[in-house]
Amino acid sequence: MRTPLEEDPRAGEARRLRAGSRMSLAQLRKHFGVSRDTMDAWLRDEPTPEWTRRPRARDDLRARAIVMRQARATVPEIAEALSVAKSTAYLWVRHLPLDETSEQARQRRREHSRRVAETRWEPLRKQRDADRAAINAVEATWVDELSDREVRLLGAVAYWCEGTKAKPWQPNR
Repeated sequence: MRTPLEEDPRAGEARRLRAGSRMSLAQLRKHFGVSRDTMDAWLRDEPTPEWTRRPRARDDLRARAIVMRQARATVPEIAEALSVAKSTAYLWVRHLPLDETSEQARQRRREHSRRVAETRWEPLRKQRDADRAAINAVEATWVDELSDREVRLLGAVAYWCEGTKAKPWQPNR
């Protein structure tokens, strides 16, 4: 049983135009002055014309992405190699895990975190070490030579003071 919307005589005309004149849905809606829902109701039982289907222009790229993923390439690597967006590369290979086991995934993430941290902190460590070496050189020239007695006295003072430092985990000690 057809609804009153589908009984509209314009529905048959819309189906004829869709098939014969290759008009798009937007063009048909504009031609008849109807909403998207009305046009959907009119064309509900009509198969989608072949000429409206998007050709798979990137099937070769998708196949290459799958091969790269099976060779353990990451999504950013795949995207860069194929000149596609990372989101597109991800959609193509999301069904293929990068790591075979969860332990391999954890190990890969740990290694990545270590590399990121090393890249971030290594320049700061080098600068800190250079600053300390410069300060030590300046102070060593100021102190000059120490006698054995002076070294022992300094060691005793350092030993006596060792336990009296305020520590972050014991601030009021």
